[in-house]
Amino acid sequence: MILPVLFATGIPFFVIHGAEPFWDWSVKGLLLFLFLVIVGVPLHELLHALVFGIFARGGYKSVKFGIDKSTYTPYCHCTTPIRVQYYRVGALLPLLVLGAVPFVISLFTGSFGFWLYGYIYIIAAGGDLVALKMLKKIPAHRKVLDHPEKMGFYVFD
Repeated sequence: MILPVLFATGIPFFVIHGAEPFWDWSVKGLLLFLFLVIVGVPLHELLHALVFGIFARGGYKSVKFGIDKSTYTPYCHCTTPIRVQYYRVGALLPLLVLGAVPFVISLFTGSFGFWLYGYIYIIAAGGDLVALKMLKKIPAHRKVLDHPEKMGFYVFD
C-alpha cells in the first residue's frame, strides 16, 4: 500500500503545489507534527470505538482496547456482534477523519504537513481496508463479531 498511496496522494499534491512546501518546515512545526502523529494513534482507535460503542448491544462496555504484544500494534475490539453496515462505518471512520480529510486540506492549503499526516494515516488504515475487503460480499444486515485474538471476525446469520 505504501507506494500506491504515495503516488495517488503525492502526485496531485506536488502537481498543484510543487516541491516548495517540502522545504517549508520549522523546528516548532516539526515538533507539532510529531506530537499530532503520536496523538493520532490512540485517536484512530477511539474513532473505531465511537462507532462500535454506539451500535454494539452492550454499548461502550463492549469496546476493549489493547496492544498486540508481538507487533506493538494498538487495536480496538468489539466484544459483541455488530451489523456489517456499522462495522464498515467503524472501519472507515479513521481513514476518512485522519487520512482523507488532512489530504484534501493539503490540496487546498499547500501544507506538506497536512499531506504527510494524511498519507501516514491512510497507510495506518491498511488493516481496516483489509477488513473491509473481507466484508465485501457479506450483506449489510448480517452481524459480525471481532475475533478475540487475531485480525478478522466471525460472521453470523
